[in-house]
Amino acid sequence: MAPLPGTAGGDQGGQLSKAKIINETTWCVYCCCEGWGLGPFSDPLIAAEVKQLCLRSSSSTTDISGPDGLCHSTQVLLCLTSQMQFPPVKDAPKVMCCNKNLMGGSCGSTEWPTESKLFEKSIMDDTFWFAYCCCGGEGLNKMDQGIFSAQQKQLCCRGYTNIEPPTVDGVCCSQVNTQCCIWGECQFPPASPNPTIALCTWRMNKETHGGPEQVQMK
Repeated sequence: MAPLPGTAGGDQGGQLSKAKIINETTWCVYCCCEGWGLGPFSDPLIAAEVKQLCLRSSSSTTDISGPDGLCHSTQVLLCLTSQMQFPPVKDAPKVMCCNKNLMGGSCGSTEWPTESKLFEKSIMDDTFWFAYCCCGGEGLNKMDQGIFSAQQKQLCCRGYTNIEPPTVDGVCCSQVNTQCCIWGECQFPPASPNPTIALCTWRMNKETHGGPEQVQMK
């Protein structure tokens, strides 16, 4: 079970700290439990930590081309597995049908993605592939990978989604995110303290969330 978004262990190394976002964002709009405002350009330029009931997701910017290639996606839904990676992952089959390798060998050159730690490379061998061609395919698993998990990379963005309990520490939904200079926070039940109501840099509750008080835009 992952820590709540914005808390230690769930804040991408402090880059998406809920306390820092609540305290230091110049709020354009905030109402009760959610809002967005302006903050600094920083690394990562785009990132999010999200809990929506039983789904937990994380995303951030990354290198366009790394050891795991330009793009990849692995997803498990019950007994179904789908996998894609470009350029193809090492040892992936060229062409498979009904789990029979029709061409032999592999045209793969990239490494299996390990950043999210959701899947092991053995998933390639443990799946009965209905069809696989060059860089992707669909198959049947042994129901030993959980109910639902997914990891993906699309050029400069990567992320993952996993299953967790509907509530963690009494919180059912929570989110911290940044898109360049736009920062956002949401939690239900609401995080305490938070701005309560804010509009165009004015905020009702100026109590800080364990950090320096927000500097008002002049």
